[in-house]
Amino acid sequence: MLQIHCLMGHKDLPFEVGQVAESRSFIQGFRGAWFRCKIKKISWKKGQMGHDLEYVDFPDEKIEWAKLYQKPINAKEVKSQLMVRPCFPPIYRESEMPDVNTISEVVVIFDDVLKVGDLVDWFTDGCYWSGRIIELLGDGKVKVIFLSSSLY
Repeated sequence: MLQIHCLMGHKDLPFEVGQVAESRSFIQGFRGAWFRCKIKKISWKKGQMGHDLEYVDFPDEKIEWAKLYQKPINAKEVKSQLMVRPCFPPIYRESEMPDVNTISEVVVIFDDVLKVGDLVDWFTDGCYWSGRIIELLGDGKVKVIFLSSSLY
């Protein structure tokens, strides 16, 4: 990390080389999805901090440089959006909670009760899709509406 500090001029970078993270894209059809990746390198290009990313679930994809913050293409809003985020910690239902004396990492525990309006991530096709529960169907199943791609 010391080499990065000297090279980048930052004391508190949000990520480290080798860290597993998640990245998103503004490419049509993938907006709103987060892809698991590994940070291979952190560098600056044209005054923007970026990361060389290797996609965990897509090993045939070449390593790609991605800005930490980016504006959507042809967006009317001028606000930059975070393009790389830390991975979520392991998630457990309260009924499946591990013995707290055996875990040393941060975990998320939820109370087994899903409600209309809850935000959820669904992992399918090698990426996480963010959505909101709009209906409880029973037997632990829910109906989800995915967040609008216009947000991205």
